[in-house]
Amino acid sequence: MVACFISLSTFAQSGEKEFYVKRGYKGSVEVGFAAGAGEEGHNRGELIMVNGFQFNRWLSVGIGTGIQVWQVSQQVTLPLFADIEATFMQKTISPFADLRLGYCWGLSQDDFLPKDGIYFTPTIGFRWGMKNNNTALKLGVGYLVQGSKIKQNYQTPNQFTETIFFHSLIAKIAFEF
Repeated sequence: MVACFISLSTFAQSGEKEFYVKRGYKGSVEVGFAAGAGEEGHNRGELIMVNGFQFNRWLSVGIGTGIQVWQVSQQVTLPLFADIEATFMQKTISPFADLRLGYCWGLSQDDFLPKDGIYFTPTIGFRWGMKNNNTALKLGVGYLVQGSKIKQNYQTPNQFTETIFFHSLIAKIAFEF
């Protein structure tokens, strides 16, 4: 994967014209799949919408929300987060980094394993600009951490609540406008 990123960034520097991202409104719609990792790994798909503002060629800030569907439990959750994105080059193919921090609410009841808690995901990837400078296709990979307060020793006299974190690797594809 590292070799792929290096070769794409080298290709992006080979005589291409500069690609300018214009200041103003910036939106994106993305689809992602999170593959659970570790003891508390749970797979889920997500559909996310981010609305924000592009401050200059390199930095944008926004607010996002969407839905997640958890594979095993079929539970639906709603993340709400702040989004900060940096684009590192002004070329047609440019690397980017994205950081999201917020909270996720369970929309369906699951007493044993609720999914309410912190939502945190750093992402890196590449942005392919289209003819219109404000549209692009983005591919990224990242790490997703979601917190949850779960009940241990469920429905016994020794029942207690503890916070756990679901760790996942996530792949995303997005259309930016």
